[in-house]
Amino acid sequence: MQLLAAKFNQIATAIETTNAQIAALQAKLSELQEHQQQLQSVEQACQSALSQVDTALMMLHHVDPTEIATFKDALVVKFATDAIGILEPAATTPSEAIEPEPTAPTAPEPAAPDVEPAIDVEATDTTDTPIVPTPTTTAADIEGLLNKMTIQNIRKLASAKKVSGNGTRAAIAGRLKAIVTQADIWNATA
Repeated sequence: MQLLAAKFNQIATAIETTNAQIAALQAKLSELQEHQQQLQSVEQACQSALSQVDTALMMLHHVDPTEIATFKDALVVKFATDAIGILEPAATTPSEAIEPEPTAPTAPEPAAPDVEPAIDVEATDTTDTPIVPTPTTTAADIEGLLNKMTIQNIRKLASAKKVSGNGTRAAIAGRLKAIVTQADIWNATA
């Protein structure tokens, strides 16, 4: 006969309740950590996409600036699509794995007759001089290019421009942005 049986039962019940709460919190923690990892992946994908857009804009700016509006319109169309956010289900169990349907082998494509390309290209002798930047380069363009450079290239550019290469990449870029051109940056990264 236990004298404190009721107290033991009360404590055992409290322990079970606390353990259940801990298990629920651990499940919630796992869920939040998975969501955080997904957000980090999305952040990386967004940064990569923005970098690619920057590259495309710089190329368009030098090849044919009149097409920048077309590029912008194409991006706007991407955001107007109803397909945004629609992804395949993330997990399928091995028993649910979908096997591809067998397909009959296809005959090889017939060889195309020798046809001259539709685009006429006229080649001229050129020297290996860098592309000269257009006068419409803004300080923001220069700053953006400097921010994409490695610390070694920024220090090399600072040395070439007789500017102090000491400090962080941002500090050196701050000293350089008023005195460099796009051509200087391209030459430093070449």
